[in-house]
Formats: sequence, structure tokens, C-alpha cells
Amino acid sequence: MEYLDLNHRYYIVIALSKDKEDHLFDCQLFDDNGEIKAGYDGFWFDEKMFLLMEQYFFNFIDDECDLIITMYEEEFVFPEQLQQVIEIVKRMMCECDNDEVLELAKKMLCLLEKAKELNTAVGFCF
Repeated sequence: MEYLDLNHRYYIVIALSKDKEDHLFDCQLFDDNGEIKAGYDGFWFDEKMFLLMEQYFFNFIDDECDLIITMYEEEFVFPEQLQQVIEIVKRMMCECDNDEVLELAKKMLCLLEKAKELNTAVGFCF
């Protein structure tokens, strides 16, 4: 399989407070080195991992939550959707047979649960 751009970063990010949440929606949360700015939490991965996450997780989240988590786009999971997304991720983790993807899914689950606790949205800034 040939990948389009292994240097492109795919971020999953949350605002650590409601005050910072407005800036989440413009996905301008990164410094010149591509690191996440203060007031936000998250992580990034490359296109190879995106394609695997899409296969194991994102497509199921999209189908069940009427979202479109796709390449080179932004999508947001709002607080009222978080419980449903968390349940989907947990369910799909039980079916995941790829250790590398499972580790990334665990990070995503922790971030989703933290967003639920903070009552903030989750940004898929791709």
C-alpha cells in the first residue's frame, strides 16, 4: 500500500477548559514545531496509523454517530456524543487484533474520557 504523505500529522485534541474550547474549532492549536499549545491536550500520528485507525475505529464511529472523520478534514465530537463514542471505542478495542493500533486506541480512549470529565469537545484535526 502506498501512502500519500507520511509527514502529515493527524491530531486528536481536547481543550482543557471551556475558555479554550473556542480555539479548538479552528484547529489552530499548534506551535511552529507542530506541538500542541498550552491549554490543550492530545497527540498525533502519521498517515499509516490514520488508515489503520480508520479501518478499526473511525468508520464505526462515523456510522454510529453520524460523523465524518476523514483525511485532511476536521471533525468534532461534542460533549453530548462522548459517551456513545467511548462505548464504540471500548467495543472495537475488544475486536482489535493489531497491537500498534490498540495502543493508539487506548490513548484516544483516555482523551475521550478526559474530555467527558471536563465537558469539552474532542477535535479530530486532520
